[in-house]
Amino acid sequence: MKQAIVVIFFLFIALPACYSQDAQSYFNSGANLYVGGDNGKALLAVNEGLRKYPADPKLKALGEKLKQEKKQQDKKDQEKKDQEKKEQEKKEQEKKEQEKKDQEKKDQEKKDQEKKDQEKKDDKDKNKDEKESKEEKEKKEQEQKEQDKKDEEDKKNQKNFNKAKLPQMTEEKAKMILEAMKNQEKQYLQQNKRKATKPKDRTKPDW
Repeated sequence: MKQAIVVIFFLFIALPACYSQDAQSYFNSGANLYVGGDNGKALLAVNEGLRKYPADPKLKALGEKLKQEKKQQDKKDQEKKDQEKKEQEKKEQEKKEQEKKDQEKKDQEKKDQEKKDQEKKDDKDKNKDEKESKEEKEKKEQEQKEQDKKDEEDKKNQKNFNKAKLPQMTEEKAKMILEAMKNQEKQYLQQNKRKATKPKDRTKPDW
């Protein structure tokens, strides 16, 4: 009976010492990990110690601190992610805007080139038309010159022909010929009048 009482007594004395030593070991482990910068593992060690020794003040204080820092770190990490996301979206937006500008620049350059090509073509066609018009004008002028020259030669030939055809006569002779032609014309008219006034004999043949 005495021996049992002694054992129980020693257990009550030794139990607080064992409890305190085990909680301290969890605290020390968590603290070392915290100092080393590994807050995640430190919190795991402290939480494990709190499951066994939920009333230990050091573990509770260290656990609260680790939780608070974890929240702050999570907030920083989230803010960092949000900032990185915003920066990424900004880069993508800038990239899209730059691509749009580049495409607009290409389209404008294409339009400018097409305009230049069209103007060049128009100038070429215009020069061609002007050249053809000039050649046609020169051709017409040449034809007109040749025609004028031909007409002049024809007039000259006709004049020479008329001069060669007409007999050479004096003015007095020409008057005599004209007077004779007038007398013949008068005689012809008088004969026609006589025939018209004389009735035709129907009994005689026409011949």
